[in-house]
Amino acid sequence: MTVITTQLLDGHLVSPRPKKLIPAPVWKRLINIILDYIGTILFFSTIIFLIAYVTETSIKDNFIRNQKAYPMAFQVLGLFAMYVYYVVCEYYLEGKTFGKYLTQTIVITPNGQAPSLNQVLIRSTLRFIPLEGLLLLLKQQSLHDQWSDTIVIEEG
Repeated sequence: MTVITTQLLDGHLVSPRPKKLIPAPVWKRLINIILDYIGTILFFSTIIFLIAYVTETSIKDNFIRNQKAYPMAFQVLGLFAMYVYYVVCEYYLEGKTFGKYLTQTIVITPNGQAPSLNQVLIRSTLRFIPLEGLLLLLKQQSLHDQWSDTIVIEEG
């Protein structure tokens, strides 16, 4: 996979140079998963804090009361927070998440562009397949990469 770039140097067209796309190593991808779970927890905590602030209750009281009354609601809210985290980050930050910033990796399409909203939605949805992230141990691309036609590469 290559990306053709054209540069303009002192008003003269420089011949396009192919740029090789290097897939991110598996260890960086696994670190991304861990760091993005931390990012999701921070995002989820922010949602919980806002709910407590709006309802004017302490976070601890609100959490304990609602967790007992609606145990499944917290699981669904956590999954929703994870989905929103990935969609917002990968779309609005053009292929980056908290984890990808720290590991200097990025999601792109095979032609080197940032993923479209449709591709990000597909990627984010497929992450909910049980053990999908562990498929990285077997092959370089996970299902959410393959089916959304994206690749995670090292920046630079």
